[in-house]
Amino acid sequence: MNPLDGVKNYQVYYGHPTAAILKDMQNYDLVIIEPLHYTKAQVEQIKARGTKVLGYISVMEVATWNTGLMSKLQSGDFFTRNGQRVHYSEWDSYLTNIASPHFQGLLLTEIQNQVIAKGIDGVFMDTVGDIDNEHLNNPTVLKQQRDGLVNFLKQARARYGDIAMVQNWGFDTLETSTAPYVDGIMWESFNADTIKSDAWSQNMIKKLQAVDAKHSVKTLTISTRLSADSHKLAKDSGFIHFHEADAYVNWNAGLVTRTKDTAPTPAPVAVAPATKPAETTTTKPATTTTTKPAETTTTKPATTTTTKPAETTTTKPATTTTTKPAETTTTKPATTTTTKPAETTTTKPATTTTTKPAETTTTKPATTTKPAATKPATGTSTTPVAKPTTTTKPAPSTNDQTASKEKSTQKTKAELKQEKKDKKKAKKLAKKHAKKHAAKHETSKHHQAAKGKMCGKVKHKTAGFLNFFKF
Repeated sequence: MNPLDGVKNYQVYYGHPTAAILKDMQNYDLVIIEPLHYTKAQVEQIKARGTKVLGYISVMEVATWNTGLMSKLQSGDFFTRNGQRVHYSEWDSYLTNIASPHFQGLLLTEIQNQVIAKGIDGVFMDTVGDIDNEHLNNPTVLKQQRDGLVNFLKQARARYGDIAMVQNWGFDTLETSTAPYVDGIMWESFNADTIKSDAWSQNMIKKLQAVDAKHSVKTLTISTRLSADSHKLAKDSGFIHFHEADAYVNWNAGLVTRTKDTAPTPAPVAVAPATKPAETTTTKPATTTTTKPAETTTTKPATTTTTKPAETTTTKPATTTTTKPAETTTTKPATTTTTKPAETTTTKPATTTTTKPAETTTTKPATTTKPAATKPATGTSTTPVAKPTTTTKPAPSTNDQTASKEKSTQKTKAELKQEKKDKKKAKKLAKKHAKKHAAKHETSKHHQAAKGKMCGKVKHKTAGFLNFFKF
């Protein structure tokens, strides 16, 4: 039988465990962990209620952070191309040569020390897909690497029996070589938005289903987008799905809840019902009760109670009570009586006295609405005393304005006549000037084009200088 039979959910977590994480792991059918971070006692705690545990091991790459394994590698354990080791800068790891007997022995020792010795149920073999990615264009090397992987799997079966063995990617290698020796394969980036529209993916789903029917190899899928759609697509395909959003570094608590215990001993069964319902009732209600009330109670009242009162109470009173007093008592009488009559002898007062009162009645109330709402309380004691003195002056100012308008209109007519005469004289002088200097203009035209390799500034200056003399 396949050790993954009965597994309906799982989670991948490569971080360090905590008491809460160890407890929540018991809710899953399967967890994949980094065994270097766990003790045997912690593994036993995870498995107390029947959870299966797989330990991570990299088969086709060795990371530099794994100093214990790196120190044991020989030159033949690295895969070289053109005499150079293949390095992945993104992960700071090196491509390995699985065909090396020495490297196969190191991997078997890793399984013994980190998986078997800690009571872990099996091995999750990462980076198997490098065989297809790196060697597909070289059939000779491709066969060597696949044969080396099969030899390693055979030795693992011979030493450790029916432990669970799952490879990551390497679909062609699975179909051609490793299907009889592994229990599962992982398909990362199983996102519904791309899988449904991709012909290669649809064909691969059928191939994996055929491999499962022939060799009992389960497919574990992982999505990073569209959790619900991806989960449904995996379920319809007969796959075991998990949605991962943070690259396996954070434990996603409370996603799965067991309905019954599978532990052989009654002790865990007695303790589990008291603890597990507490986990189920706290996590899910937290998600359902906090988000929706926040949406219904905060946004709509804010829109109904704040904006409309602000429109009805502040703007309209400001326009009705403050603008008209400002026109009659404060600013405009002062400007019309003091400054403008002094300039009535010229033409401009005639234009200023007529236009500005028209402007003040329309524009000034709009701009002084806010100050008028605050200043009447403070200006009642001072302004009524001074303002009446200014109201006596507008009476004589109107007579002065009418007289000044008549005088100014008479003068402007005379000035207009004089301006016409001056323009005629200027035209005559201009014609004389043009005739007198016509010959000079003709001789100076050739100077406008700069000679030699003069810079732009010099050209500009000389042209302006000559134009001056033309005038």
